Amino acid sequence: MLDYVGELEPLLMLVLGWAMGLLSPTIVEKIRRRYKQRDLMNAVVDEFLGLQYTMTMVAWIHRARNAEVTDSFLDSIIPIIEQYKGPDRNEEMITAMKRSRERPEQDRIAHHKVMRKPESGLSVKQYALPLFVSQMADLSMCPIDFQRAVLNIRYHLDLYNQSIPLLQSLFDKTFASLTEENLAIIRANIEQGYKDVGQRAEIIKNAISELRMRFST
Repeated sequence: MLDYVGELEPLLMLVLGWAMGLLSPTIVEKIRRRYKQRDLMNAVVDEFLGLQYTMTMVAWIHRARNAEVTDSFLDSIIPIIEQYKGPDRNEEMITAMKRSRERPEQDRIAHHKVMRKPESGLSVKQYALPLFVSQMADLSMCPIDFQRAVLNIRYHLDLYNQSIPLLQSLFDKTFASLTEENLAIIRANIEQGYKDVGQRAEIIKNAISELRMRFST
């Protein structure tokens, strides 16, 4: 019996080696896919954090224009601009935000009301997520909750970007020959457009905060 088992051992090892050879590519692919998923999610979150910094500044500019920079708003954005380490980091802006927070809220609002110039326009522009767009084909390997979160942010960014050409067009019309009544209507539409853009920027900012909390490593 032992001799029979001994004779089978080489055959069993051969079969085992053949089976492992079949399984190894599958195992290697699963490992490779897991690492690629992790790297993709980290890269996407990192790009979105850069967008969050931008949207935070946009939201602040529009709130300042409307004298709506509250204590709670500053409390929500100061950690964001402090944690941001990208190329647009501005130490002077961080310091100014902190000093602004030290002022009583009503004093801050009164100051912004005095500085407000409704006849002057704001520089509004569209923003893109080039890395995210280039990796859309691989997004399906990520968890469905991650996909839903980033696509929701992309949806709101699209809405934000769609409003920019209209605002620019309205602002250009202020230089045309208009009656006082029509000029007042256009300026009112511009102000409402600025407010909508600022609110959309806050939605994006908040959504990216949740994305970071759930998926950043």
